[in-house]
Amino acid sequence: MKSSSAVLAVAVLTLGLSALAIPAQAAAPALPSGDKLVAASCDADFGDATFLSLDTATGTSTPVGASNESYRCAYQASWDETTDTLYGFIYDSSATLVAWEYTTGTLAEIGDFHDVVNDTAVYPDTMVIGLDGAAYALSGNALYSIDLTNAEVQPLGTLAGLDTYSYGASVDPSTGVLYFLQQDGDLFIVDPLAVTATFVATWPISEDSNWSYGIAIDSAGTAWVVESPGDGTYSALWSTPLASFGVDPQLSGNIVDADGADPVTWWATIISPDVAPAPAPALAATGLDVAPLAFGGLLLAAAGALLVARRSRRAA
Repeated sequence: MKSSSAVLAVAVLTLGLSALAIPAQAAAPALPSGDKLVAASCDADFGDATFLSLDTATGTSTPVGASNESYRCAYQASWDETTDTLYGFIYDSSATLVAWEYTTGTLAEIGDFHDVVNDTAVYPDTMVIGLDGAAYALSGNALYSIDLTNAEVQPLGTLAGLDTYSYGASVDPSTGVLYFLQQDGDLFIVDPLAVTATFVATWPISEDSNWSYGIAIDSAGTAWVVESPGDGTYSALWSTPLASFGVDPQLSGNIVDADGADPVTWWATIISPDVAPAPAPALAATGLDVAPLAFGGLLLAAAGALLVARRSRRAA
């Protein structure tokens, strides 16, 4: 019995040290504070477009407000950091640039995409907005700049290397770099000024899916990928560090509503409405971090247990 106290103390000390050394079981990471992952529906049964909030832990979607009647299919949206506005586009008889009201789920039409140089309609596959507010559309491998006030576009050139459709696009909020994700899983960095596309890596499309359709990059450098469509479900949410894109991806789950029904979405995007960051945990009036003090207390408790054990042996 005397030696058991010492063993217990050593075990407590070892546990405290190992808590810092052993990482948690791999799982989909939490979004950074202030980031939100959203999407909108594209109903194959010609339903109405619904704005969705996505749970990154499970993939479950929650409708934001009511559906937008007469708007059938919502394609990629992108967050404009310069104006805190979410822009996207809707397909029906034409491709229409819209602004989403992300707190109510409603949308407002801006105009149909129109090439002002060639006086033709444009039908984008995806769009993305840089950190400077400059917006771009991709149709096949043709890159356009977008005037977000009226949906007028101007051709910038052809991106060599893109050989399948790209439905996913995102800006890295930490670097401003633009990414396009092809449906075959190939990820490219795009320079809209040089009009070049540089291959990065290939997404390992899962056995339950056929295509990689969406990408969203959060402020911690996690890439959220939407696979679609699959045999068992239309879309599923995955995550991977952008720095090691496609290596050991983590599945959040199928993108379904609270009842398990399939809302049908191709893409996701990160929005970051301006909010004050939460303060770091600290003791009142000290400015000291709680975590180091807590660990120090654990070490002191273990040392105390060892001292008691030694005294017990001497008394015996």
